[in-house]
Amino acid sequence: MQGKIKFALVGCGRIADNHAFYIKQIKEAELVAVCDLKPERAKELSEKYNVPYYLNYNKMLKDNDVDVVNIITPSGMHPEHAVDIISKYKKHLVIEKPVFLNMKDGLRIKTAALNNKIKIFPVLQNRYNKAVKKVKKGLDSGEFGKLVFGAVRLLWSRGQSYYDRDPWRGTWALDGGVLTNQAIHHLDLLRWFFGDVEWVEAIGATQLVNIEVEDTAIVNIKFKNGALGSIIASTAIRPDDLEASISVFGEKGRASINGTAVNKLTEWTLNNEDIKEYQVDIPNVYGFGHLNFFEDVVRDLSIGVSHPISFEDAAQTIELLNAVYCSIEQKRSVCLKDKYFSKRLGRKDKKLMDIYITKDGD
Repeated sequence: MQGKIKFALVGCGRIADNHAFYIKQIKEAELVAVCDLKPERAKELSEKYNVPYYLNYNKMLKDNDVDVVNIITPSGMHPEHAVDIISKYKKHLVIEKPVFLNMKDGLRIKTAALNNKIKIFPVLQNRYNKAVKKVKKGLDSGEFGKLVFGAVRLLWSRGQSYYDRDPWRGTWALDGGVLTNQAIHHLDLLRWFFGDVEWVEAIGATQLVNIEVEDTAIVNIKFKNGALGSIIASTAIRPDDLEASISVFGEKGRASINGTAVNKLTEWTLNNEDIKEYQVDIPNVYGFGHLNFFEDVVRDLSIGVSHPISFEDAAQTIELLNAVYCSIEQKRSVCLKDKYFSKRLGRKDKKLMDIYITKDGD
């Protein structure tokens, strides 16, 4: 592509400000418009970044020259919006986590993108964190030796008011529970660190809030390389957030990353290296990773350097997530090779989904 890469946002919720802010930091990129069904959200972002706002993305995409559309809508609406925008407007897409909820919707997005020669850029910004990259480099170079165990502990507090904010929150159709919404980044990093999964066994429960999905889950994992893994995730911790960590244990040492956005390397026993530079303070739970993520999007579209996070890579994390939910539903261990997927996550709810669909003439 020649000239600046032009971005437009569909969805102006909390994380949209991170998208807009970091796009504005890249000289080869330009934010041209934003859209949300809630006028106050769209207007606020519009005024902050001096771009026009819309209440209908069809009108926004007809009125503006756009290269990339950022889909920042409720998780379960990502496939509907993605397929619609690809088929009508042939735009490349940045899609927030999780890219989709069930595997059938993932196939729909992939098929539409392939048929229209469209690129999908899944947002997994925590892979760019200095602490995360340090551990990943050590794993790739074999510094840890034989891998023994990987552990995730995400213990946060989300009360009923959090779920009551929007009708999509806490639903199987559009959200998923603590594993899908809060722990998805840690789940992705655990798979990215340790590789392919052989089987999972999980239990989940709704403990302290009135929602459809789980607010607490425990997952056991067996990786193909022989290592074991565990995930303890809950938003039922009171009175406030306690911990968010991922740890790697190998025959030659261990490492632990903490912080609300896996931004602080708190333990590294492989040598006497000073790890202070890997303990980065962050302004919010989203961290700094979006900047490098969008720089890679621009490089991909401008000069053809492939983005390091592919659609297929992100889809493997969703496949693992579905296997975990399938294990909870069937109360048994699930082998990934058998392709068992959740019957609840991402199931269709027309009444709920219609809230977030805009027609051409609206």
